[in-house]
Amino acid sequence: MLIDYFILKPNRKVAHLTEKMNTIQALKQQHHQAFNYRLKRFAVTKVGIASAFTAGAGYQALNSRRPSSNVAKLSQFSWLLRLL
Repeated sequence: MLIDYFILKPNRKVAHLTEKMNTIQALKQQHHQAFNYRLKRFAVTKVGIASAFTAGAGYQALNSRRPSSNVAKLSQFSWLLRLL
């Protein structure tokens, strides 16, 4: 009876608490990984589109001295087609 009271019951409680803590830690890790994934996806999409748009606008500004023909106008906006 003393062995059960002093050793086995506390061990069960410790094992149960350890299992709960491990579960909570695993959930925290999953949430952290999901948050990092969403943050990276958001950064890639917003920054990627913004930088491509800026680069295309700069490219268009540099090449705007070409003659005004249909082919020249199409080539000026080809960066936008590549972006879409």
